[in-house]
Amino acid sequence: TKPVHCDHVARGPVEVHHLHSRATGTEVQYQTYRPPGSGVDDRMDLLVLLPGGSQHESQWLDVGITSAADCLRSVDAIKPLVIVLIDGSAVEADHSGAPPAMERLVVDEVLPAVRREYPHLAGRDGTSIGGISRGGGWALRIATDRPELFSAVGGHSPASGLYREADDELGPDLRVWLDVGTDDDLRGPVEDLARALRDSGAAPELHEWPGGHDNRYWSQHTQDYLRFYAPD
Repeated sequence: TKPVHCDHVARGPVEVHHLHSRATGTEVQYQTYRPPGSGVDDRMDLLVLLPGGSQHESQWLDVGITSAADCLRSVDAIKPLVIVLIDGSAVEADHSGAPPAMERLVVDEVLPAVRREYPHLAGRDGTSIGGISRGGGWALRIATDRPELFSAVGGHSPASGLYREADDELGPDLRVWLDVGTDDDLRGPVEDLARALRDSGAAPELHEWPGGHDNRYWSQHTQDYLRFYAPD
């Protein structure tokens, strides 16, 4: 799909939130975006996005995810959705625990807080999770562990080893997206992951585009990601 070019569109608000996390033992920051003109009582889809390793939630702002959402909403190309950007840097390298701290942070702490603020968000059918690099691996892991919460998951140049640590497999009714740059060292592992998912009964979309493992690559595909997560 060709990208939509938007100039001078309305911008949705981005708000910074903090919570004291029992999962991490630290004060955690996350940010929420909602479409321009929307309110907290509106019915909207929900998208959770995790950053790459050693990054904070603002990485998604750096690659332009909210600008892409503003643009696509201005032409009704995606459903209205709340985007939640979570900083999991305190526990991103901790794979221990069942469930691990990252999963507890996302599922047991941030998501309930967001749903309290936005009481009319869609349920599972309108809830997605995704991430860049290590965040993509965590998204796949969390969606595998908690299939009752998410209907779609995306791994953008994902670190596939985190998915392979999961006890279960992705369900056949979960929409799965994988993408990776043709010059990315993770290209082979991502292709292997796509084959493993197909062997397990899932039907992942796999996209390979020119580029490496960097913000420039991901910023070129934010509209593609949103069209997957919230198709109108």
